[in-house]
Amino acid sequence: MEDLKKKLESCLLILNNGVEATSFRNMNWLNDFCAALLEFSSAVHKSLSDRKQNDKGHESAELVCLCLTQIMVCVRQVECTMKLASGSAVSASHVYFFDRIRWCLQRLLHLYSSEESIDDGQGRSFLKLLDSTLDTLALFSSNNEENSDLMNFPNTPAEILALSAQLRINIDLLLGQTLGFANVALQQDKRALSALCQKVIRELSAFQNECKVRNSSSSNLKLKAMTLEQALYQLEDFINDALLRLVFTCFLDFQKFSVDKIRTLLRSSSDDEAIADEFIADFDVNIDRATQIGIFAIAFAPNLKMKTMMRSCLASFESLDTSLIPSLQAIGSDLHSEVLEQHFDEEVSKFKAALQEIIDSRAFLGCCLEILTAGISVAEKHYEKGALEDLLQMALFVLEHFQVEVNRTVLAETKLQIGQEYLQQFIQIIRECKAILMCASQVEQKRIIKRFKILRTVLRKLHGCIGASSHREEGPNSLESHLMDETQAELIETSFSGIATTQCSILYDTVRRRRLARAPETKPKERNQQNLKSVNYSVRRRESLRTVMFKRQNMAESKRMYTTISNQSTNLQITDILEQLTGMSTGVFQC
Repeated sequence: MEDLKKKLESCLLILNNGVEATSFRNMNWLNDFCAALLEFSSAVHKSLSDRKQNDKGHESAELVCLCLTQIMVCVRQVECTMKLASGSAVSASHVYFFDRIRWCLQRLLHLYSSEESIDDGQGRSFLKLLDSTLDTLALFSSNNEENSDLMNFPNTPAEILALSAQLRINIDLLLGQTLGFANVALQQDKRALSALCQKVIRELSAFQNECKVRNSSSSNLKLKAMTLEQALYQLEDFINDALLRLVFTCFLDFQKFSVDKIRTLLRSSSDDEAIADEFIADFDVNIDRATQIGIFAIAFAPNLKMKTMMRSCLASFESLDTSLIPSLQAIGSDLHSEVLEQHFDEEVSKFKAALQEIIDSRAFLGCCLEILTAGISVAEKHYEKGALEDLLQMALFVLEHFQVEVNRTVLAETKLQIGQEYLQQFIQIIRECKAILMCASQVEQKRIIKRFKILRTVLRKLHGCIGASSHREEGPNSLESHLMDETQAELIETSFSGIATTQCSILYDTVRRRRLARAPETKPKERNQQNLKSVNYSVRRRESLRTVMFKRQNMAESKRMYTTISNQSTNLQITDILEQLTGMSTGVFQC
């Protein structure tokens, strides 16, 4: 431990000497820094290989991987900026990345100085909280026919009350994360999420009241527990569907509210200041949405390397959140803002690629099919070219999904590889839709909508040929049943008064700008026909988020992967970092 601290202190010393250098163009010290960082990483790799990783140690290892990845991201940006002409703008870029490198080094130094793992805000994810809650409820409600005698049922009122209190804590944290997501969810999903949270609170209160009844029968407790389980499953299922819809919107808004468009608006006449403010507000909201999506994706990443990549992207967004837009607004910082823009675009590209690899193909196509169906229905009533262009762009995200190698194997596994044929048909009809929109003014609207209906048909075939998860069944319950009237909505604030909305820090301790209040989306209720999934009590634990939104895994496979990740993936991740640092420390930065 002491050796690791000394190596970190050496890295900090070299970094500080580089910052104090009279010219940022003299970057010879950067080779020394990379060499020192390589020594530290090698020592960390050996340390992790020599000791068995428990949960606490594994969380520390994840933080080490995140910090090292962020340092490498920033070092590469410094390498890019060193090729630019010297000046205050370049100096500002260097200082920005130096500060991030220093922050990561100091975070690591604190980790090894205190000899304690740092709570990075991701230790108790939605998945872990939900599993913990369901494990506790399983003591009261057993769906295993071979264990009908409920041997583990709490015996004393004190035990029952203690478990009830722990349930309340877990569910409060669970709802806190749900409300954090609801803050950035699509407008049509906000009220349903609030209603489902209200239902969970109501069923939890009923369960706790039953726990307080003296000599309460096990059958009554079982009934209340099963009802609470049902509410939790419905909440999980709806979050899954809402996340998918948000992914498409988030990807689309990355293009709609790009940094380059904001820069153009800020440089134009003062008449466009209000429009620029709107763009900036939409840009901020989309970053918040990407962060919420990423937080859920982290919990379901298949390995530590993918988890670190996602967290690194979110950490970069977190840092850029308080620097990128101000750099656009500042006078005389064009070069600095361009450097940050390039960095942002690279992180967005990595974020989208990582998410496309984590997300489940069938669920992704199914959500796109629902969005396309709703959009066509709206277009038939009120034609709008811009809305159809958005639908086409969302269809292109499906093509991006199958650019990922692991997703292409899903098509190869279809019967007679028919998925590959459908994908080619999908590509062809996308081209036709794009072409007809380019000359929309010369074509009848019915013909344009007809092409999109063909697009929907081909997408349905593509979606249908991919095997459905055996763990999830379609249910008849409509989203309408979860919407509240205005009177019920007014009661939510009172019910949630004791629940803190979760907004954890990914890595950096930044002061986030206050978000501008967003006006409700103006699109009609185009997705009120989304179906919730029925609760199946024939299995102990359904894995809707794990098997539907994200890559399908059965229970045995999950346990095997968890063991592999705990014992090996940390070392594999460090090895990957070492390979990159080896190249960095062999004169790459000499100029």
